[in-house]
Amino acid sequence: MRAAVLHAFGDLRVEPWADPVPAADEAVLAVLGVQPSITEAMLVSGAPIALHEHLTRRLAAGPVAFAGHEFCAVVLEPPADPSVPSPPVGTRVIAAETVECTTCGGCRTGAGCARPEYVGFTRPGAFAELLAVPARNLVVVPPEVSTAAAVATQPLVGALHAHAALAVAPGESVLVLGSGVMGLHAVQLARRGNAGLVAATSRSAAKRGLATRLGADVALTPDQADDPDVVSELTGGQGFDVVVETAGGAPEAGLAGASTLRTAARAARRSGRIALVSVLPDDARLPLATLREKALTLVHPESGRRHHRGGDQFEHALRLLARGDVLVDELVTHTLAGVDELPRAVAMTLDKAAHGAVNPPQVMMAGSQRIEEVG
Repeated sequence: MRAAVLHAFGDLRVEPWADPVPAADEAVLAVLGVQPSITEAMLVSGAPIALHEHLTRRLAAGPVAFAGHEFCAVVLEPPADPSVPSPPVGTRVIAAETVECTTCGGCRTGAGCARPEYVGFTRPGAFAELLAVPARNLVVVPPEVSTAAAVATQPLVGALHAHAALAVAPGESVLVLGSGVMGLHAVQLARRGNAGLVAATSRSAAKRGLATRLGADVALTPDQADDPDVVSELTGGQGFDVVVETAGGAPEAGLAGASTLRTAARAARRSGRIALVSVLPDDARLPLATLREKALTLVHPESGRRHHRGGDQFEHALRLLARGDVLVDELVTHTLAGVDELPRAVAMTLDKAAHGAVNPPQVMMAGSQRIEEVG
């Protein structure tokens, strides 16, 4: 097969790579479409974020088949163990990227795996024509959901985890910092959930307009969201009950650095809650004085896990898409064709503003052709 192979930070090449050798409980998938996440794009570029040191160690040993946890594929081969439940060959699926061991104390109690692997990060992902994934991680895509929407489901799952962690009560006000794909998902979930006032921010007038069309009551510039007078007027002098921070990250990727942490803390009411959704470096400065003075609660959602308090977040996300409760297709602004376009998709993801992209560019591949060849 052909796959995207990272030779060094900033050096991603598409080249021949060994086909996956699945474990007995793993299905082999043929990729239909994939999109880079901003986390993957930043790691490819060498940004010092989570998993950077892990990737550095792997690169020291040689090239790495890397990236691809936001994808849709078809089942090409079922697990070798016939006792393992799996969708049948030819079924469209997505996958929860966190692969839990199922045997540690955290897995047994539901607290979270102590030694997880991550599709596309610590194990090969869908930046390739084929990949192997444990069948227990696979989620069947309903026929009402397009392949493009299925590819883009994982960020919606992240937004679902954030809202679940925040436990938005009826009528609470919600401020979403950033109107990229994660922010726009957060706006839609807040609007269709318990929220009262929903506000969103963006530097882009076009994205502010999109945020209001998708359910925001008001769309602000970042400077307005950082202005105590504006926040006070919108919230009756209280501040926002809940802030969903999605805009932070590397400025070279068009993100806001760590300034959104300060904005979130300033805009939240006393005893409010803040969800940190964006990917920030370890040395990002927290506004500790404001957090302490206002007794704010920070939550960081575990977006890669399939289940939350017994509920299957990936199945729920697909149900929302199938019913049309959350719109994704119109956020997909750029589509590329073929595995050779994967490095270009990463480069575009690192500079979405220059390309006018909302969702990361998607790369559509020939997974269905693989099924026909086998059939």
